Amino acid sequence: MKVGKRKKNRLTEERLCKWYGVLLIMTFVLTPLVCSAHTAQDPEISPLIAGQNIPVGDVSIWNNDENLYVKYQTNRPWYMRETHLYIGTTLPPSPISPGRFPYKHEDLNLVLEDTYTISLAELGIQPEDWVYIMAHAVVANIATGESETAWKEGMPVDQPGHGWAMYNTYQIQKVPWIEVSLSGTELIWDVFKPGRYMALGSVLRIASNVAVAISYGTGGPNSALGPAVRKGSLLPKTPSGWGTPDDEITLWATCLRGEPSNPHLGDPELLPSVDQISTNPEDLFGHWIDFVHLDGYQMEIPESEGLKNSVAFSWYNMISVDPCYSEGNYFEQFVITICAEV
Repeated sequence: MKVGKRKKNRLTEERLCKWYGVLLIMTFVLTPLVCSAHTAQDPEISPLIAGQNIPVGDVSIWNNDENLYVKYQTNRPWYMRETHLYIGTTLPPSPISPGRFPYKHEDLNLVLEDTYTISLAELGIQPEDWVYIMAHAVVANIATGESETAWKEGMPVDQPGHGWAMYNTYQIQKVPWIEVSLSGTELIWDVFKPGRYMALGSVLRIASNVAVAISYGTGGPNSALGPAVRKGSLLPKTPSGWGTPDDEITLWATCLRGEPSNPHLGDPELLPSVDQISTNPEDLFGHWIDFVHLDGYQMEIPESEGLKNSVAFSWYNMISVDPCYSEGNYFEQFVITICAEV
């Protein structure tokens, strides 16, 4: 009787296990980072000096892919009557006269702010070129009535007859941009019997005008890359006579450069066989790599026209579900951080 009862319970549990199977949920966490150049929020700033020794405000400089910006700002009680701006790949010819500068606003009527927006194409320059900048203003103190000449603080013009005129050099910044997308952020397996399974996960697309670094996991003790961990089960954790419970499911990943030939299943002929398993993350594009060995791995995509137009990485995942006492709900996160390198 005992034997019969034990067999009946085991059969019942096997049916339950077969019915409920293994539910594995993976979430893809993507963190894009962009290292920025000088911007309107973080410009290059120098004092605006009047009368050779009176700080009356600031001059800010920044650029994007199309324009160079120069912004004058004064502090009360100092206001601007005129501004004159020179930008070029050489200093202006002698004698230096602000009134002859190519950019000027000579009827400001006492303002605290004045901004120039100048096309890089008009200047004939591009990112990483160096330019000379001379920023001049005529300022007035409305409290005392005095008027002064002011220059953006910089290097004195080392030529006779130029008074105390000053200049700066500025390198046109290459403003990095990056566009990242994932075709999906969740992958779910609902498995009803033991075995090894493969599926196409998310397709990662990256476009950038600079080199890109891709980091996997966190590279630390709290890594989010590893085996899938069981979060719940409908059956007892230690079924009598079934051996030890499996609270983890091993996960492997591989990657193919480019679009998958089939958006649902992928092309098995392009994937490594199940016996091509490596612990070296450098083999990611030709072998299956255990998630544990991807943690902390970093790869670089060099700057290229192809990257600027967009590159795609098709991620495939493989799981191995052992005996039916693996039944339960499992969860894992696949963390990727993408950073534009400048």
